[in-house]
Amino acid sequence: MSEIIDVLTQRLADLSGIEYFTFAFNIFVYLFSNSIVSHHRDIDEDTIKSRTRILHWFNLLVFISFIASLVLVDEEFPADEVSRTSLTLLASYLIFNAIEALLLSKYGEDIEVMGVSRKVETSTSRTLELVAFSVIVMTVIIGLINVWDITGLLETTGVIGFLALIVFTTKDYWLRDFLSGILVIGGNSAKRGDVVSIPEAGILGIILEIRGLQTRIRDLAQGHEIEIPNYNLLQYRTDYLRKSKGGPFKDFVEFHIGYGIPSSKVKSYLNAIYKTVSDSSSSLDSLREPKITIRENSNNAVIWRITYVLDKPYQLLKVRNSINMAAYDLQDEYDIYLSTPQLEKLVES
Repeated sequence: MSEIIDVLTQRLADLSGIEYFTFAFNIFVYLFSNSIVSHHRDIDEDTIKSRTRILHWFNLLVFISFIASLVLVDEEFPADEVSRTSLTLLASYLIFNAIEALLLSKYGEDIEVMGVSRKVETSTSRTLELVAFSVIVMTVIIGLINVWDITGLLETTGVIGFLALIVFTTKDYWLRDFLSGILVIGGNSAKRGDVVSIPEAGILGIILEIRGLQTRIRDLAQGHEIEIPNYNLLQYRTDYLRKSKGGPFKDFVEFHIGYGIPSSKVKSYLNAIYKTVSDSSSSLDSLREPKITIRENSNNAVIWRITYVLDKPYQLLKVRNSINMAAYDLQDEYDIYLSTPQLEKLVES
């Protein structure tokens, strides 16, 4: 036991200053990881947990490198390079988080998302964030090349040539989504809190975060989170369900009602449906009348459409369900039924 203690004491004495500094810095970051990650009050809980997890992985990497420096007595073990690499990666992650907080506080916008007010990214803050991320990544790559003394590659191709080589060999994995993210953010077409519908991908949800390569969306129906490549926002038709310059956001529900019922009676029925829902929902204005139209006189029934202004698009599915529920409950009162007798007779015959 004493021999082991003597070996460890000798190994601790042989460690370089950079190794001690890296270990001490790692302990400091670990102890204050929650405060470092939640540096801004507007970061949501899921993001805090995710970033804390990533930071702890960096802490574990630094700790393992320190233990390896103690245990491996082989002089060929690159303890100094491993410590510098760990310190570089940890410091770069912290720097990026600090820059992100600074950009959010300076260029962010205060909006309300699902009833909660928070500061969110704008096209300016996200574009600058992507630029900062790119600069940090390139700086880290060049720094690690110098740490491991493989500068011959830089001397052969030059810094610009090396970076061009990295971009060219990896472009199929990230360049398309990265550029799409810049176009989406720079064009201000999408931002956090927007309700979007992507029919080709079967997505209807709220944008939670637009990252460098992916966009995180919360599904309105099931509440789970979906991550899609940024390229999908440009490749597929994307409907942004929000108020625009053309007016407020409108939604509609359609009903198949059989022939032989006076239009005035159907309108009274649909108005009663709207009144029932608007009295119990904050998303509908009870003083605003819905627009009732006939979309099509089909073979089996008349397709009636009730169009209304929806103040809170994220409650779209809830309001649709309430309207359908009210339509079902009011059938007997108005003697209007949502079944299609003509179709049932055809099926029976």
